[in-house]
Amino acid sequence: MTVPANDQVPAPGPSVLDLIDAQAERNPEGIAAEFQHKSITNRQLRQASMRVAIELYARGCRPHDRIPLLTSMGLEMVIAVLGILRLGACYCPMDFAAWSESRVRATLEAVQSRLVLGTVETEVPGYEIVQIGDLLGESEAADLSSKGLQLLETIRQEMSLSDLIYIIFTSGTTGKPKGVMIPHGSAAHLVVQDFPGSMTVYPGSRVLLFFSVAFDGCAGIVFSTLCHGGTLAMASPSDVLDVAPSCTTLVMTPSMLANVASSAQFDQVREIYMGGEAPTAALIEEWTTPTRKVYNSYGPTECTTAVSVAEMKPGRPIVLGNLVSGVEMILLDENLEHEADAGEICIRGPCLAVGYLNNETLTAERFFMRNGIRHYRTGDLARRSEAGLHFVARTDRLVKNRGFLINLETEVEPALLSFPSVRRASAFLSRGRLIGFVTPENVSIAAFHEHLVNHYDAFLVPDLLFAVSKFPLTSNGKVDTKALGERVVFEAETEDECVLATSSDTMDLVKEGFAWVFDWPIHNIRPTTSFADLGGNSLRALKLVSFLRRHGLNVSIGEVFTLDRVSAIDSAVVPFQTDVANAPSEPSELFSAPLTGHQIEMLKETAEVPSTNYLFYTMTRDCGEELTPSRLRHAWEALYQRHPILRATFDLDQKRQTIQPTVDFEWEEFAVSSSDELAAVSDGELQKLWGELRSPSSELRLRPIFRIVYLPEQTIRMNWIIHHVYTDGWSFGIILHDFELILQGRERELTPAPSFVSIAHFLATTASCERSRIQSFWSDFSQPWVKIQPLKLPAPPVNPSRESWAEIRVDSRVKKTALDEVSRLNGVSCASVIYAAWALMLSRYTESSTVGMKISVSGRSLDHPATESVVGPLNGRCPFITEIETSDTVSGFLQSVHRDFYRVNDLQWSYDELRRQVAQSEHKDYWFDTQVVVLLDIPVDVGAWKIIELQRPSSLIWIGVAQKGETLNLRVGYEGSGEGVGEGVGEGVGEMTEYFIRMLRGIVETSSSRVIGDLTA
Repeated sequence: MTVPANDQVPAPGPSVLDLIDAQAERNPEGIAAEFQHKSITNRQLRQASMRVAIELYARGCRPHDRIPLLTSMGLEMVIAVLGILRLGACYCPMDFAAWSESRVRATLEAVQSRLVLGTVETEVPGYEIVQIGDLLGESEAADLSSKGLQLLETIRQEMSLSDLIYIIFTSGTTGKPKGVMIPHGSAAHLVVQDFPGSMTVYPGSRVLLFFSVAFDGCAGIVFSTLCHGGTLAMASPSDVLDVAPSCTTLVMTPSMLANVASSAQFDQVREIYMGGEAPTAALIEEWTTPTRKVYNSYGPTECTTAVSVAEMKPGRPIVLGNLVSGVEMILLDENLEHEADAGEICIRGPCLAVGYLNNETLTAERFFMRNGIRHYRTGDLARRSEAGLHFVARTDRLVKNRGFLINLETEVEPALLSFPSVRRASAFLSRGRLIGFVTPENVSIAAFHEHLVNHYDAFLVPDLLFAVSKFPLTSNGKVDTKALGERVVFEAETEDECVLATSSDTMDLVKEGFAWVFDWPIHNIRPTTSFADLGGNSLRALKLVSFLRRHGLNVSIGEVFTLDRVSAIDSAVVPFQTDVANAPSEPSELFSAPLTGHQIEMLKETAEVPSTNYLFYTMTRDCGEELTPSRLRHAWEALYQRHPILRATFDLDQKRQTIQPTVDFEWEEFAVSSSDELAAVSDGELQKLWGELRSPSSELRLRPIFRIVYLPEQTIRMNWIIHHVYTDGWSFGIILHDFELILQGRERELTPAPSFVSIAHFLATTASCERSRIQSFWSDFSQPWVKIQPLKLPAPPVNPSRESWAEIRVDSRVKKTALDEVSRLNGVSCASVIYAAWALMLSRYTESSTVGMKISVSGRSLDHPATESVVGPLNGRCPFITEIETSDTVSGFLQSVHRDFYRVNDLQWSYDELRRQVAQSEHKDYWFDTQVVVLLDIPVDVGAWKIIELQRPSSLIWIGVAQKGETLNLRVGYEGSGEGVGEGVGEGVGEMTEYFIRMLRGIVETSSSRVIGDLTA
């Protein structure tokens, strides 16, 4: 593909590669790019990109090929771009971090390349992804062969400025990405500009690169910086606030810049270029200083990044500014016939794209001939004044949101309509924010927002969502978006008044915490914002508390539920800082610590009943030739090195745990030839292991046990057995996340893992410092203990087999959304509702108004910074007692259970003190007859794995509550299914389960003001 003959082609001159190579020869050790404390010099970049080009050629790629590049921010991205260009090919960038799978596939189908170059480990079925690491080999600076260098020289000599340099995919009118083809000549013409306002880069300049690689602004920054010897200061969302102040030049959209607060740390920034959107006067005022200039850049993707630049000064009109040399910008009437003072911007000159990939019709529509010269119609409206051209609006419904060009009609509104209860939808921009309106008015905004976040690209999700009864219409019957916009302004002004009336020093941090937890723009969070209304649950409450603690504030998880609103939570926060004299600090012993109470409990239980506290995980996934047992073992070994607790040994006599430098796996592999054989071998190995573990003579087995059964290139199944003393359900989510990244070769994305040793020291020190409080709490807690009665089941077991149990699974017919709603209305957690229903069941079957149960809690409410992210056995089976007043209302009872639960939850890690309080002189398995495990809202992303978890119940009756589809599914296990068990036990457990469901449905479906006595009658 070459530039049309009638285009104004740039005069012959050096290409982008020529200019970059000149800098490498002039200053070989100059830093070309930096990212996350790593850098690459001009010389290294040149050699590495040459190697990529040579290796791509060896794999069949040729000059003029279109090579898709699936990448994210990093040094490898720059190497890959230049490597493709040295081959004489053009690159087609795809943002791995921001793009959905459907967008990637649509782009690949359009490009039709035989391979994809990747800098991130991933798979796209049907496509060969060549990793840049494989092309570079062990050393990016390895010597290049003379044959390879000669090949590149020959390719360079045959390259033309009319060859394509890149294809950028933007949103099209059909909702599918359209490929904009840019030639080398247009890119080279841009980087050699020297008009007033053009970006000035010199050796020593540091230019921020924060744009997505799929945004044409990224190409402009990369080429303009490298061609002039500057340094690309590459940043990700997590470190941009650290990187930006070190730069001399910032290039950002106005929306990006608006999220950064100007301060003295940005004093060395000399130039700020805004583009992609119209800047605001407030931004210009905020960032302009005597030593810093602020510029407004304008240019569609079809015109090679930028065609005009204007210096903006506070109080002056915002205009489009000086033009790139050879470029002309005119305003034409709606028929594209006559020039006008107000009209559509049309551009001509050496900046124009070749056209759209595989779309001659659209190319002919957008690129047109006028007076023998090729023009591009931008779809932007502008007006002319004495100050210059002023941007007015777009002619269609394509808008920029978060740096991406999106179509409101074909992308955003269909996304809004995909939510089941939505009937009509309208989307528009207002004050730089994407707004969505839907009907009817009873749409749950929290559930709606969660649906959009889970199914669509972030830049297609509105910043604000409103549900209304009907849309206002214009006189011609169309939706009146102006009237809808006025409603947004009115509500924002009303909320602003509330902000002024209730502001505090800590309010902004609480609002920021809400925004982070719910992934909502911070300007949408108001003092009146409700935690429950946004879809708050136990996991999100924990995340909010963790966020506040990291920022020096503290509030309990229980208070988050009961206080609910931002302003109320803000009024309750207190400073979070540990007193040096009394509180625990980081342990001096990094590899040894006391056993926690939970760990001691579990090790004692296993000593008595050998099969107790082992977790059996069966993990299955489809695989190709690259996913082999050896690769799995490498990933597991890396994971065990990453998390110290997994390498611990335990001394129960000394009550100590010690981290070992290595761990020895009990690893066996079995290759099979069919799916049936895979299932048979896997199940057989699992049963064999189970039989060994439950043998009365079995010793404690703490070595990691793996049984790998695989059908080569089709299916692989892992049986992983680990003792509960190492991990818990929450940890499994962390382990699975880390394991997947390691398996994909993305270890560098992992942040350092905290050690459970620090938690163990913390708990021991806290127990010592707060002994009196702990003793007082459990003393009060144990007072009702004597009132608790045993379960009265029909035909109880006679000498039950302690190594046998049965299990039933029941659909509760209670929808998770209904549970969420009753929790929200009563200001309690979903777990509290389930505990309340189980308590009502226990009251019936114990004939007592005081009931006790074991509950399994996450243990993640500790006042320790590593609580949320550490792998280790923080959860525990905690005793829970509650008293039932039949005259109480449903709402009052739920709130009472909720308060009791969070009182216990705060000190659940110390419940071994309860043993002394109830005068239990020796270890016993069962403190209570039943245990409740709520498996809702646990952060476990199974990805491509199918996972089954199995463990022996730790109580006479055990119930797990999890979501399956739209409803709550119950998994009920009961001990004693062997010889000598009364025949009625199963029936009795079944009756209990049905009564529990009846109570749960009653709580969910009845009025909160109903009396408990009426509910249980």
